[in-house]
Amino acid sequence: MNVKPECLSCLIDRAIYMCDLVIDDESRKFEALEELLDYAAKNFSKESVPALIGTQREEIIKKYSGRDDPYEELKRKSNEVAKELLPIAEDFYKNSPDKLEALIRIMSTANSMEYGVRGHTFDHDSFGQVFEETLREQLVGDMEKIRSLIDEQEKILYILDNCGEVIFDIFAIERFIEMGKEVVTAPKTGPIINDATVKDLEDAEFKHKVVPSGAYIGTNPEMSTKEFLELFWNPEYLILAKGMGNYETISEFEDELKGRIIYILRAKCNSVASNLKVNKGELVARLV
Repeated sequence: MNVKPECLSCLIDRAIYMCDLVIDDESRKFEALEELLDYAAKNFSKESVPALIGTQREEIIKKYSGRDDPYEELKRKSNEVAKELLPIAEDFYKNSPDKLEALIRIMSTANSMEYGVRGHTFDHDSFGQVFEETLREQLVGDMEKIRSLIDEQEKILYILDNCGEVIFDIFAIERFIEMGKEVVTAPKTGPIINDATVKDLEDAEFKHKVVPSGAYIGTNPEMSTKEFLELFWNPEYLILAKGMGNYETISEFEDELKGRIIYILRAKCNSVASNLKVNKGELVARLV
């Protein structure tokens, strides 16, 4: 997915939000924003991919904050909130007559746990009040085709997105394994925004197979680990790609993955919603 004109203001808004979050010194904030603006001036064009520009933004913020994982505390809090809400998801799944759709709803609703996205509000303290309601909102996607594909495929590559959300992903992965699927989970190799990393899975005592993808936003074959790419390009694997960053990047070359990739997300910004041809805020399960 290429950038839209409004992606530029979102890029800057999110940078300011994150600088305020992790950089105390005002002059350092200015230096970080100046470097980002210089990068954007040279690299922001109609051919750019939002997640790739976002990756560079994060490298700049890491440098000026002096922290390898600037959002470590935010990620920890997200996971705590998710663990408190997990029983609601478990009950929703248990009481649903359609277990697969319930899983997809849990996976896409959990993608709400995102910070600094222009036009999307997420707050730890209030998310619990809307979580169950969001589970029951409109889900856009051809569930019958998705159901058929998941039934057929024995192997799944599950590409993670955010912390907090990852607690619900673990629940979904365990359900897929109970269905007899062989699931490989792909977190980030190291910290990048609030995405779930190998360490985050270890902290959650995750016991299943893990293949880290790399340390960047979305999925970038040029920056991915060799082991991840071997699975990603393997036609035996159905790919479940979580979140907007994975959609933004993979949609650039998705023709090579037709018939075996499903995007699962909440369309939290106008640009992604427009590209997917859905309403902003809707839950999405899109089979290519």
